Amino acid sequence: MQSNMGFSEERYKFEVQIEQLPNSGISGVTYSYKTTVFYGKAEAKGIYTKKTNNILLNEIKLVDLKISDLSQPCLMTCYLEYDKAADIETLTGTYSSRNAKSNGDCGVGKVYLEKSTESDFYKEDFLVKREQELKKKDKSKLARRGTTKKFGVKPGAESNLIPKPATADKSIAKLTTPKKEVKPKHPEKPLVKTKRKEVSPPDIIQQHDKDTITAAPPAPIVRSLPRPEVLIKRDNDLVKTITTSAKEFKIELYDNGEIDGDRISVYHNNELIVSDKKLTDKPISFTIKADEASPLHEFVMVAENLGTIPPNTALMIVTAGEKRYELFVTSTEQKNAVVKIQYKKD
Repeated sequence: MQSNMGFSEERYKFEVQIEQLPNSGISGVTYSYKTTVFYGKAEAKGIYTKKTNNILLNEIKLVDLKISDLSQPCLMTCYLEYDKAADIETLTGTYSSRNAKSNGDCGVGKVYLEKSTESDFYKEDFLVKREQELKKKDKSKLARRGTTKKFGVKPGAESNLIPKPATADKSIAKLTTPKKEVKPKHPEKPLVKTKRKEVSPPDIIQQHDKDTITAAPPAPIVRSLPRPEVLIKRDNDLVKTITTSAKEFKIELYDNGEIDGDRISVYHNNELIVSDKKLTDKPISFTIKADEASPLHEFVMVAENLGTIPPNTALMIVTAGEKRYELFVTSTEQKNAVVKIQYKKD
């Protein structure tokens, strides 16, 4: 998103989660954010005009806000056009904005959105429900196609698959009659115990020139830590999965917006690596190494409190090789935020 205020121009990120209603209306939420300077979540309503592929989306109320002292909370009205080119679906257009407190002018700008299956925040319930419905439809379609291919059923010929009632057929009687026990013609040979030859275990190396025995080094033990109680009792919402070929990545955590006393703990693959630390404008940072032996790294951010401005929201910056990812992770006393990093060799 691009914002124009007088002669100044700045860009910040904008995420929209919308649900299309039966009467051409739409509703949902929007996220506006720019590093640690500004973060806001708003309820939105609008209308979709099918003939022209236009969308009018109006933010009506802020439900979550974190801003610096120099920022002002604004609500936007977006005028967007839907387009699809190849596999990319976009919403582009302009917006005007008004001050949420004074209704004064907050400026205008341009909007560019691409459809994505992932979110930097929590997916709303209507999105989760919609995804579950689509998965069920896909499964039922595959099941129907599989049945048709297997049995060669033509439309209207389903009755051919209904089994006919059994009749007094001799062949059926033969199948259902229990078989008589047949005794072996020759008596079974008695079991003969054989002396077992002692074999050295594979992990022992015997040296023939001396009477000493040297043990081979044991195989490495892979630890599987138990799931901590706080990760079991609370919901764990996946924020993002990052795939990288970098064998080392750095993670930094800042307070997002006004520093309000948010405290967090971080678990890496069920191991506590950050314990009850305060989020500030200085990063909580750590570096993790990855390779083929340990490709998956799960990070869970747990809110130890909600600060003075709930919820507990942090900016997570992941630097993997030459790539940099900025994620906004939100946790509460009921939900933890999960970020997964998957190592894959080029």
